[in-house]
Amino acid sequence: MVSVLADPALYEFTGGEPPTEEQLTRRYTAQSQGHSPDGTEQWINMIVVLHPGAQPIGFVQATVPTDGGPAEIAWVIGAPWQGQGHAAEAARQLLAHLAERGVTEVLAHIHPDHTASQRIATHLGLHPTSEVVDGEIAWRGTLP
Repeated sequence: MVSVLADPALYEFTGGEPPTEEQLTRRYTAQSQGHSPDGTEQWINMIVVLHPGAQPIGFVQATVPTDGGPAEIAWVIGAPWQGQGHAAEAARQLLAHLAERGVTEVLAHIHPDHTASQRIATHLGLHPTSEVVDGEIAWRGTLP
């Protein structure tokens, strides 16, 4: 995943910079616990792979509050694989998984200039709200 996430262009809208192998190891070690240290959130993190060969190309993730609030979702696909529908399909599968777990509402924060993520959110049935957090618009949707 270090090479997948190495392109600085991936951070144009979200800020930050490409993670090092050490940073990813720490992040994935924490995320593999499946929940926050205080137990108030469940974490779902899935690596998106291409077959054959299961080459990693990105990830989708969800933070699910245990109090029943909306699950916050996100997706990142490496630059060479963008524009091919991978993010939309992976996010659709994540939403199906969340629905199976009983989640009924999802939330994504999207930069107002990030048209590709806005298209994905629309494809998923999310709608922009008037809520802005750290310069990003909250998109909400309900799951069947």
